[in-house]
Amino acid sequence: MYNIADFATGVCFASAGTGYNNATADVLSVIPLWKEMEYYKEYQETLRGYLGNEKANEVVGEALYLMSIGTNDFLENYYILPKRSSEYSVEEYQIFLAGIAEIFITELYQLGARKICISGLPPMGCLPLERTTNMFNGSDCVEEYNNVAKDFNGQLQEMVMKLNKELPGIQLVLSSPYDILLDTIQDPNKFGKLSAIFFSITTVGVTWHDMHDMDHAI
Repeated sequence: MYNIADFATGVCFASAGTGYNNATADVLSVIPLWKEMEYYKEYQETLRGYLGNEKANEVVGEALYLMSIGTNDFLENYYILPKRSSEYSVEEYQIFLAGIAEIFITELYQLGARKICISGLPPMGCLPLERTTNMFNGSDCVEEYNNVAKDFNGQLQEMVMKLNKELPGIQLVLSSPYDILLDTIQDPNKFGKLSAIFFSITTVGVTWHDMHDMDHAI
């Protein structure tokens, strides 16, 4: 049985398949982002009871917060549900999602988070499911989806720059997997034979979501 002692140096609040948009979580029947924030607040309260306010504040402030989310907002929401695409152009939807990301990160900051890494979108048009369903084009990557991912990553970069100026003490960075993953997909031989590398990292961390959601893994 786990207790707060097991989570005092790191915890994951991810729910695979969710998105910035609450409607994305509804589509896949997973935990929405706002609920994960509520769980984080409860975690902080429990942590303070376990460590005391001073030590808990140190843990919260020194933790590295990792966020990787957004692919399903497009692939399982915008491009699947006619309601969403009828409400927003894809450009408007990108701005809408980036706004949610900004609000979420600002709330994390207000709760004490200072070191935050947000991941951009991968070349989602090259995900296996998208290539498989693109059979009439030779199962190539769906360039429309890739272009949307690049544009959205640009929106996130602007948001990151804005918050770094506005929020004193925050260290917010954008990690972009797009180029390296696309390069790997398009020219795998450049990277040698298939191998697996495992990293063991001992650190304090808080994680929101894996980049590869559900059946969209690269």
